[in-house]
Amino acid sequence: MLLIAMMITACSKDDDFGTLPDEQLRQARVTLLATHNGMGDNGYIDSAIEGIFAFVIKTGTPLQLLLPHNEREAEQMYNQWIADNATRDSSVLIVGTEAYETFVEQTPVQLKGKGTRVLLFESKITEQPDGVSAIMLSRYGAAYLAGAMSKDFNALIIAATPGYGTLEDAINGFMDGHNAHHAEGKQVELCYLSDNESGFAIPDSAYRMMSSRIAQSYVYRDMVFPLLGGSGIGVLRCMNDEEANLGLIIGMDVDQSAFCSRVPFSMIVRTGDVLHRYLDEWLQGVDWPKSKTLGMKDGGADIMLHPLFYTDNVPVDDRYRDPDTFVNLYNEFKEEAIRKEEAYEK
Repeated sequence: MLLIAMMITACSKDDDFGTLPDEQLRQARVTLLATHNGMGDNGYIDSAIEGIFAFVIKTGTPLQLLLPHNEREAEQMYNQWIADNATRDSSVLIVGTEAYETFVEQTPVQLKGKGTRVLLFESKITEQPDGVSAIMLSRYGAAYLAGAMSKDFNALIIAATPGYGTLEDAINGFMDGHNAHHAEGKQVELCYLSDNESGFAIPDSAYRMMSSRIAQSYVYRDMVFPLLGGSGIGVLRCMNDEEANLGLIIGMDVDQSAFCSRVPFSMIVRTGDVLHRYLDEWLQGVDWPKSKTLGMKDGGADIMLHPLFYTDNVPVDDRYRDPDTFVNLYNEFKEEAIRKEEAYEK
């Protein structure tokens, strides 16, 4: 942690970097423009930061964090970085959320330095300015597989807010997988936590919503698919706390089995691994494609099974009493999920 602290400069839009010597202008460096919802989501944002930290520690590349308070400040920081790095060599800006893709897409970029570029992840935009690349990790296939593996349950999708491509892909995938294989009478319900992006950062509201759902049942037995960012921890806590809960919850983006004993598997999105790979290529002088989507077939996402689910719980439900239940479902539907994702992304 001390090494990381020495390598990171956290700044706001008011920082003045001054004039750097020529040798520093040529030094490779990475800047992350983080989401204004903040880090610590126990999900894909933290995975992304883990991958970036691993790269800078391995290579000794300086890292700067830009931490905006809102989208307007994020745009100001973006414009300032573009201006400051227009003629510098070997600088890369990683833009960490699709919420910023509008101003990235519309801002003219003139980066004349060798190896200086912008990477927008979690975006499918293809008409971005020169010097900007976009990468999307598709959730559709892994979500399809999660939906198929939940076929014997009524399922509840809780999403942070409408309108985010990453969430809509996951919603569509889960619904398609469940609808294709569900047991007779089993259904999927979709609800949104908020009508705006605050839905990613209100875990207490997510807790209350989940608690209310459980209270409406004599014994809650649904499968929960949370697409909530940092709010997801509220649902995980609720699933632990409610005594009338025999439902299950799917971990999101990273292995979340440590947060809740009711997580039989997680939908893993390997943001950190992909960003680490992109940064390795950048440091080696490899050009990035203008736009790329990675899914299950490419190792961008998958389902992680948690065998300790059966160690930490006494199964009380015939739907998963056999400890090979979810392993067998994963093996049964994985190839189908990959094919469905390839068709969906065409």
